[in-house]
Amino acid sequence: MRIITLLKTNNKLTLPIFLEFVELKTKVASFFPMVIGYLFAAYHFKAFQFWNTVLFTLAVLSFDMCTTAINNTMDFKKALDEEYLRDENVIGKHGLDFRHMVSIIWMLLCFAIFFSLILVLRTDLLLLPLGVLCFLIGIFYTYGPFPLSRLPLGELFSGVTMGFGIYFLAIFVQRPEVLLSSQWAGGDIFIHFSWLQTLLIFFVSLPLVNLIANIMLANNLCDYDQDVRNGRFTLVHYISVKNGVKLYTFLNVSAWVFLAVYPILGLIPYWSWLGLLAFPLNLRSLIKFRKKQIKRETFVESIKSFVLLSGLYVVILMIALILK
Repeated sequence: MRIITLLKTNNKLTLPIFLEFVELKTKVASFFPMVIGYLFAAYHFKAFQFWNTVLFTLAVLSFDMCTTAINNTMDFKKALDEEYLRDENVIGKHGLDFRHMVSIIWMLLCFAIFFSLILVLRTDLLLLPLGVLCFLIGIFYTYGPFPLSRLPLGELFSGVTMGFGIYFLAIFVQRPEVLLSSQWAGGDIFIHFSWLQTLLIFFVSLPLVNLIANIMLANNLCDYDQDVRNGRFTLVHYISVKNGVKLYTFLNVSAWVFLAVYPILGLIPYWSWLGLLAFPLNLRSLIKFRKKQIKRETFVESIKSFVLLSGLYVVILMIALILK
């Protein structure tokens, strides 16, 4: 009855409300792993395919908006807190047509599938099961009877899927044969998998994995009381807010430690250490979040930390490519 009452308002969907519905500002979490993946592919593997890059970018952004839209829609449908529905959730706050928002989700999903299938034809058939796996994780992250975002798994899945998964695929679509490729000969299929290169890519993606997980963790820390009222028991519920802040601190600082180690291993140039001069900016943001975890005031600090390190990573790789 509560949802039906809200649906009767059926207010008009405007562009600003649509952008709020898909939370465009949070797409940095998928944008930076893509861009850094493209640059690392060019720097380390000397590979860049323009049209594959365009198609992959469109597919990732479409699917990222789709999963966010699913999240907001499911939060609306499953919410138990009337105040949250009235003041926080984008559908309830703006009185949007629930069925219309579901249609938008399907549209974004179709776009993502369309661009992905073209990429499969242009690269390797093995991209199909990889893509299906990513789609399933993204969809069931917020959908279903036990969505991952409502369990103590959200940080792990968001960090690994977006921080490493998107990074890996951004490199894969440039040059599949150096990572994972298939060869069909009669009734046989031969699969080439470079596990060492895959481990290398995972290692260089760890700063992104950590800080994307931190965005999810910061969100859960800020929303802890509200999540409990709405029946969402995230990682913070099991480890406590105090330990959640400690984990946030560890993930934040370790991301910069990894960036400091990469030049020693020859993965990026030694002059990259100059970028560590930006660490005090990150430290200031970290201290601010540790003092209080309030959505409207300090959640943005997790995004600032991610953008700062990711932007530095992009600049380092761009300069390295120019000087190489």
